[in-house]
Amino acid sequence: MNVTYIIVLLALTIGSLINSVKWSRLAQREHYIGGSVTKFYFRWVKSKTSNYILFILLLISGFISLWLAYFPAIVLILTIFTPIGLTFSSRTSEIIKTERLSRVNNFYYFVIISISAVSLIVELGYLLALLANIFSYFVYDQCLKILVNYEKSLTQHFVDTASTKLNEMLIPIVGITGSYSKTTTKNTLHQILKIDNEIFSTKESFNNRLGIAKAINEDLKSSDEIAIIEMGTYGIGEIREICSWVRPHIAVITGIAPVHLERMKNLENILDAKSEIVELTGSVVINGDDELLLNQARLWTNQKIVYDCSTTSKQAIVFVDYQDGEHHIYVKGKLISKVTAPELLQLSIALSTGVLLALDLDVVKYFSDIVSLEKTSHRQTVIESDLGHKIIDNSFNSNPMGIEYALKLLDIEGDEKSLKYLVTPGMIELGNDQFSLNYAFGTESSKVIDGALVIGHTNKNALLLAFQENGIPTFWFPNRDEAVNYLNTIIKPDDVVLFENDLPDHYP
Repeated sequence: MNVTYIIVLLALTIGSLINSVKWSRLAQREHYIGGSVTKFYFRWVKSKTSNYILFILLLISGFISLWLAYFPAIVLILTIFTPIGLTFSSRTSEIIKTERLSRVNNFYYFVIISISAVSLIVELGYLLALLANIFSYFVYDQCLKILVNYEKSLTQHFVDTASTKLNEMLIPIVGITGSYSKTTTKNTLHQILKIDNEIFSTKESFNNRLGIAKAINEDLKSSDEIAIIEMGTYGIGEIREICSWVRPHIAVITGIAPVHLERMKNLENILDAKSEIVELTGSVVINGDDELLLNQARLWTNQKIVYDCSTTSKQAIVFVDYQDGEHHIYVKGKLISKVTAPELLQLSIALSTGVLLALDLDVVKYFSDIVSLEKTSHRQTVIESDLGHKIIDNSFNSNPMGIEYALKLLDIEGDEKSLKYLVTPGMIELGNDQFSLNYAFGTESSKVIDGALVIGHTNKNALLLAFQENGIPTFWFPNRDEAVNYLNTIIKPDDVVLFENDLPDHYP
């Protein structure tokens, strides 16, 4: 065993350990889902030609390394810098040091070092260490998959504590899910109910198993009279598992839309996943404008009390009509109240009214005590800038339904003197429909805007094609900061700019 061999083996091992920083960032942003690191690695590789070429060179260098001793050094350099753009630190997805991340990384370190140790005693030389270095993203993913059940068992006592605490209080529990407007509906309902009740609701968009458990353990008070719990899902069975210990009395489904298609594959799977919230409830409040939900609700009517809530049909149990800044609230065709609120809240007001009915509360009383309702932050918030132009902040996330409202608001906020700009990376997690839906977004936006600033590689081709076909002056930037800097050089007082979505920079 020569010195060169030892040095090469050590260098490859250290390189694999260094790369864990990049993989940690990806894994954490993608909720430690096994396979996510590899998926994003190749997303970056395919994002531009230079990365694709570097990846091919990496594979070739790895092959040549089996015969030429100095080539592993080239492999080492290429693995650290490939793909270009996927850096060790970032603006939006800095690593948060958690116990779970430490456990994953420690296990990864153990695997990598074990591979190198095996390489010392087998006839394959440093082949194993070389492969581990080239495919370290894949090794990291396997560590995530191996640890998933262990991680769940470690945190089960937090869930058990939250379940006991919640169910011992014997208070009504409202569960909210859907493809969009979950947080907005939760916040709107909270504003309405808190007029006459002590209300617990989950924080922000922390809507998974551990986020819900943490909120209950830390924030649920003995004086709380109603609990509102937002539930999200990345796959079949997740909401069912949450409901098994939360046990909501009233289920709210805001709507079904092509969101997270990358994980969920199709609308039918999304519908099935969201419908799990209904299984243990007695009452169901649904978006009556959603045909998929309406059809599904026919299966529930024999066992559940269903409240359909609409923004388009007076035939629904709840109908909310928006007119000149006011929402007119109808229950079973009768006008019962009016409330001042942004148009964005139309659906959430309708669904909240349905919840009031399900709770057997006096709808008239609650709405008569409300002066106005406020939007959730970063959801179509209009800001007057120091330079005199208006900014519409809809940067929290983006989906086809929210975009429709945002574009309408952009059109309303502008006047004849205004130029209307759109700053966006487009929509993400749309699977096979990624290009078509972003192309449609660009086409629809072109009816309203005077200029577009496109961010990132993820939806670059779809958006640029749509804007250029419609004659919209379009500029592309690799990140949001560069887009904003350019925008500040061209925007004038009275102009309006819509920030639609903020692409995390673990995306290309």
